[in-house]
Parts: sequence; structure tokens; C-alpha cells
Amino acid sequence: MKRAFVDVDDLWQEQQIKDLLLPLREAIGEKFKVTAYAIPNKLGPVHDLVKKYPWITFAIHGFEHTFAECRAWHSEVAEARLQQALDMGYAPVFKAPNWILDIETEIACRKLNITLHHHKIYEPATPGLMCYPGPRKRRPFLVEHENPHTHIVRSATDKLSDDPTSFITECPDFKIHRLKEFDLFLSYDAVHLEV
Repeated sequence: MKRAFVDVDDLWQEQQIKDLLLPLREAIGEKFKVTAYAIPNKLGPVHDLVKKYPWITFAIHGFEHTFAECRAWHSEVAEARLQQALDMGYAPVFKAPNWILDIETEIACRKLNITLHHHKIYEPATPGLMCYPGPRKRRPFLVEHENPHTHIVRSATDKLSDDPTSFITECPDFKIHRLKEFDLFLSYDAVHLEV
């Protein structure tokens, strides 16, 4: 059985769902699920979107999505921003913009039971933290899967890229025939591991 944890970065308006994610869902069927790392300060509360699109996990992607914003968060700010996002209806899963964070954000994630999605070259150091892709010592994953990933669109928050395949409309992993290869689409809680 082929499994996938599918995620996209930089969701900041509902129109992106209608234009880019809904057509995938309609073509692939009800099995299609995606984790959308969204920008709370731009998208706003997602309580209604969670009901409207139950196949999308609305995850936390920074708060304002400024460069290295999470590196500037001391422990109280990290906890306050993450709690604010949870109160806005976001799922307890977090990815820092540009992958840049520090130990204080890790500790806030652990305290609030938020899964940290980190870059594969970064090794989280906070005991008890749930994370993805997981600590190196615990790999391979408990559930073998692939991870199709891209950015949803170019926006004011995206860096300019010379690689057009880093955006959903051009990414080979997000072509319908490619996504139809998967039998099961996983959510973050099926793939995260504890440090």
C-alpha cells in the first residue's frame, strides 16, 4: 500500500483552497487529505474553514510569516503566539517559516502538545516533543510513507525562487496522476514521533 503525508506551505486565503486544493480533491476523491501550513495573521480564524474543508488540516506556519520570526520569539512570546493560533482553530502542528526556530519555540510546542514539523537536517533537542520527520535515532518511520510537499502559490510572503517546481501549479508531485498513485493519505498524527 502506498501512503503519503501531503503538505503545502503558505496558505493565506480561502481562494487558494478553491483554486488549487479543491480541484485535487475532486479529481482524486474522498481519500485525498492535505496538511496546509497556514499563516494565522493573514488567514485569520479557521473554525468555519475546518468545517467546510474537513479533509484539510490547517496547521500553524509561524504567525506573521516574516523571515526568522520564530528565532526572535522568547519563551513567553512563542507560547502566546502558538496558543493564539490554537484558539483561532488551527491544528496542533507547527512549522517555522524558512525552518528557522530555536529551543524556546520547541519548548513552547512541547508545553502546548504541538507537533513540530522541522527540516530533516535539524535535530530537535527537547525531550517529550512530538515532531516530524522525527529524531534520527527513531527512524525509520513507524508508518512508511512519502511526503509530497510544495508551496501553494507565489505570494507577498514567498521569497523569489528560480525553481518554478517549488510551487503547486508546477510541482511534479502535485500532478493528479502522481497523487492518484497513493492508496492512503495520512495526517501528521500518523507520522509524528517523540524526541
